[in-house]
Amino acid sequence: VILILMPIASLIENKMLEWT
Repeated sequence: VILILMPIASLIENKMLEWT
C-alpha cells in the first residue's frame, strides 16, 4: 500500500504547488 500511496502523495504535492 505504501508503494502506491507514495507516488500519489507526490502528485498531490505537485498540484498543490501549481494552485499556490
